[in-house]
Amino acid sequence: MSGNKRIVVLGREAAAIDRLTRILEGAGYIVTSTTSDGVAIDIVGASSYDALLIGGGVGEADRRYVATEARSRDAGIVVLLVNSPRSILTQLAQALPAG
Repeated sequence: MSGNKRIVVLGREAAAIDRLTRILEGAGYIVTSTTSDGVAIDIVGASSYDALLIGGGVGEADRRYVATEARSRDAGIVVLLVNSPRSILTQLAQALPAG
């Protein structure tokens, strides 16, 4: 179980973000999502989140920029690239400490 862990989702396509959000919320995660790089970075800096998930539709340069800026605001945040929504729960279980 997620233990009410908080997740930020960044993506480019609303339908993909919605699908991923439903999967995560169904598993008990608290999800905030956006299509804006700047908003994702601001969200991470404004509050405590456990992970930032970056959708595969976000270009490589943007992924690197967002990951770097997010980590500069919260050194402990886990940043994951979402290649398959079906595997994200496994990725999170492996990346986040239990509890």
